[in-house]
Amino acid sequence: MSEENKENATVISSEEEKKDAEMDAKINDVLERLRPFLQREGGDIKLNHFDSSTGICYVEMVGACNGCYMAASDVSDSVEVLLMDEIPEIKKVELVQPEQVSFEDLLKRLQEEEKANRELEEYNRTHNGNPSSEK
Repeated sequence: MSEENKENATVISSEEEKKDAEMDAKINDVLERLRPFLQREGGDIKLNHFDSSTGICYVEMVGACNGCYMAASDVSDSVEVLLMDEIPEIKKVELVQPEQVSFEDLLKRLQEEEKANRELEEYNRTHNGNPSSEK
């Protein structure tokens, strides 16, 4: 590749990166207005990415909204409508589904939580109301 072609490729690349960053900022501005409603329920939403070639905006639900059975309808009923209304480049909004956790991973996490709870109970039993631990 010639020096001139490399410079042109760099300019085009930086222009595309600038456009992508501007689009991400627009999307995040709209999502910022939705956050208080989701955060009241212990959830949130974040931009995964925007595909400028298809006009599809990919979002993730996090916190209590992650994996919620209502997440898909929330995205299609409100998030998609608002984003498409305010940002004409967006043609569709899709929810990025959380990674499916295997039964073994879930069981391991539950066992770890049980162990932590037992340790906390033991600590509370030995330290609460025990005059020798008070100073």
